[in-house]
Amino acid sequence: MRDLAERGYTDVLHTFSENDLAYYRGTIERIVELSHAAGLAVQLAPWGVGRTFGGEAESRFVTVHPEACQVLDDGRRVPAGCLNNPAYRAFCREWADAAVAAGADRVFWDEPHWMVPEHVNVAADRWACRCEACRERFGGELPAGLTAEVLAFREASVVDFLRELVAHVAARGGRSTICLLPLTEGAHGISNWDAVASIPGLDTLAADPYWKIFGEPAGPFVGRFARLVREAAERSGVRAQLWVPSFGLTAADVADLEAAIAAARDEGVDDLWTWGYEACAHMTSLATADAPLVWEAVTAALTRRPATTESAHSRAADLDVLSMRELVALMNAEDATVAAAVAEAGDELAGAIEAIAARLGRGGRLVYAGAGTSGRLAALDAAECGPTFGCRPGEVVALVAEGETGEDDRAAGSAAVRALRVGRDDAVVAVSASGSTPYALGALDAAREAGALRVAVVCARGSEIGRAVDHEVVVVVGPELIAGSTRLKAGTAQKLVLNMISTVAMVRLGRTFGGLMIGVAQDNEKLRARARRNLALASGAGDEEIEAALTAAGGDAKVALVSLLAGIDPGLARERLAGAGGSVRVALGSDA
Repeated sequence: MRDLAERGYTDVLHTFSENDLAYYRGTIERIVELSHAAGLAVQLAPWGVGRTFGGEAESRFVTVHPEACQVLDDGRRVPAGCLNNPAYRAFCREWADAAVAAGADRVFWDEPHWMVPEHVNVAADRWACRCEACRERFGGELPAGLTAEVLAFREASVVDFLRELVAHVAARGGRSTICLLPLTEGAHGISNWDAVASIPGLDTLAADPYWKIFGEPAGPFVGRFARLVREAAERSGVRAQLWVPSFGLTAADVADLEAAIAAARDEGVDDLWTWGYEACAHMTSLATADAPLVWEAVTAALTRRPATTESAHSRAADLDVLSMRELVALMNAEDATVAAAVAEAGDELAGAIEAIAARLGRGGRLVYAGAGTSGRLAALDAAECGPTFGCRPGEVVALVAEGETGEDDRAAGSAAVRALRVGRDDAVVAVSASGSTPYALGALDAAREAGALRVAVVCARGSEIGRAVDHEVVVVVGPELIAGSTRLKAGTAQKLVLNMISTVAMVRLGRTFGGLMIGVAQDNEKLRARARRNLALASGAGDEEIEAALTAAGGDAKVALVSLLAGIDPGLARERLAGAGGSVRVALGSDA
């Protein structure tokens, strides 16, 4: 509860199942008390009660009271309480008494519905209910088919059921929320939402348009039901509330999630909720490998307080008392979210690399600028480019702030870029987890003055550095297990991004041939052996032929390869490479 409050949430919903009602009422009361202590308002939901409300919990009532259960159109009873049965209504009132007594600020009547065939293992075209209580309320035998008259009766029964429960809660000094399924037609749709919104004593009308379940596009689907909820709520003078899912979503769904929340706000609904805590990471059937990433994304969108690497991590409160194996597993699970976060920035990253490669292709340089972990990672990437791709000296360089205090020196960042005589053909990449490092900002100041390309690699949206560049690559990894320790997920993310920038740019420039480091600098015996092995793989030539080609090419593996593959002398091969900007593939042309 403290974690939710610290993240900016103001309310919480707790499930209150039949098992809780029977065995854990005191525990529920304690949970509500702790929620209030954390500053959160509380809703309690009848989780799976009678199998007529939302939730995966099993129902004890339907086992003990089969006579109060629904009857299918073919005469069979099914394990779901009948909304018109007096005994079942009395049980729901008993549950409501317990919810109010537990201190709930609102009772959340979650997805009230008739029997759902798949929930009770019957054919999808079956319907209910034709029990004695329903026949009495209907005024005679119900038709065997799901006619318009039957549909109207079922809808009226749901509304009457809710009217009784809301009145019961109000009589005990409580308030109610009714959350309708996002359906207006069919076996489970409520065609007249005004009939629900106008129930006396109702506090809030809600809906949960979980677009993925219905196979609908996120923005339009959520926007449609947000508008329906708001308009019905306004006409009856009650509050409007909307729910979005964070369960069962992957990194690829984050854009839809953000679009859904934006659509709800565009329709005037600001009371927004998500199901459920930590994107249901602890619930096997609803979790995904990306649950931590989804949780950070939905939290940022709902609270409008972007999670940063400085934020407290929800699973770090007891970090120092976990076992060694638990710590290893937890860190591994956190690291596993990084690749997905980088993938989310794929379009921006591709655009940035395209622009960087164009500058390098004109003879420019790739200049990294950063401090602390970010600067050291940049220096490592720059140092590897020469040996790996045969970059000319100074083609890829890193400017790193001196010491831990150097990162605060904006002027030093500017001076370092000016000292390199950065120009229009160069690309300056500022690397900063926070997106606010003064040294990196200073480097961008000078890069802008020089007309150089400016790129940001950051881990926070809306940062100062992000606003100062031509291309912004944002990889949101969320809170670190050790708050603010950006050498963890943020550092891993930056390393992956820098790997891509340098490697993909060099591939685009032809510094490789296929997947081979054909431009590798031959500075030691291992690298010399690698160059010969790559020539053999690329050309199919034997050892003697490769040695002869390398000798004739003055040791230049790229010249030797073009000579071997095109069957030309080293001088002509060198000319072709020069005309091709160093690309073996282009130099070979039709010979490739």
